[in-house]
Amino acid sequence: MQLSNDQLANIAHDYYISKLNIAEISAKYNLSRYLIDKALSDAEKTGIVQINIKEGAKRNPGLEKTFRQQFGLKEAFILKKLKTKNQDSEKIVSFAAEQIQSYMQSSKNVGITWGTTMLDIINSFTEVKNDDLTFVQLVGYPLQGSGRKKPLESIAAAQCGGYFRALPAPLYSSNPDLVNLIKKEPFYEKLDELYDHMDLLVASLGTLQAFEEESVLHEKYESLLFKNIHQKNISGMIFGRPYDHEGHFFSSITDKIIGISDQQIVKTPVRFVVVNDRFKSEALLGALKSGIITHLVTSEAIADRVLQLQEESGR
Repeated sequence: MQLSNDQLANIAHDYYISKLNIAEISAKYNLSRYLIDKALSDAEKTGIVQINIKEGAKRNPGLEKTFRQQFGLKEAFILKKLKTKNQDSEKIVSFAAEQIQSYMQSSKNVGITWGTTMLDIINSFTEVKNDDLTFVQLVGYPLQGSGRKKPLESIAAAQCGGYFRALPAPLYSSNPDLVNLIKKEPFYEKLDELYDHMDLLVASLGTLQAFEEESVLHEKYESLLFKNIHQKNISGMIFGRPYDHEGHFFSSITDKIIGISDQQIVKTPVRFVVVNDRFKSEALLGALKSGIITHLVTSEAIADRVLQLQEESGR
């Protein structure tokens, strides 16, 4: 007996969605149990039923222990390789979102930076309602950003049911007097109070190449910001702050940043960094050496590359 696709779909719906057992479905359609079992098999073969099993992220405990010991991390989440780099990247983002939200449950003030990885993480948050949560913008915007209409803090607040505080200012100012004047503005005083009481910071890493893609920054500010710094000495950027391969920050640039201070960053107990780009392995090694990261999510491949770079450098 050959059942139609509609009949196969109805039987599959009863079995998988309505949770009827085969005996109940057999009685409902006046068909033998053999035919019901065959119908479920045919529904899979023809694509009427598509079964997707969502597996949890598999981690590498050996690498995690190595990273905790060598870099003084409170927690390291290093995910095992999947079939493709895209799958690795997507799994890192979804896993990071889950972990970050678990920390949010005991947090009131959460600081976030900007960037594509950060947006992907926010979009992966499970929608919840948390009136006690405030998302805070940590540093100003690049002068020529992506043109996104909504700040990431507002997107995160909408997703997690909390509030947000934006920082309406540029990331850098070539005039240190302007930085000090902005910090005396009433709107900044409230932000500064929040910066003093942050529970959780979330960031990804930037590179000098990404900085150079911002044409205004590259053309007008690069010579001012990196006047006495050889660009080959810059390993990466975090919270708008460039650092060298040994994790030392450049104070000449830090003084030009509008936003959270160095002291307020290190005062925050949980500083979560997510790296899902293998081209940022060198940037990650420098950031780890700086001690600014307390919690890390990355892939097995990136972690292996970090250790390889460390061995090659002889440190």
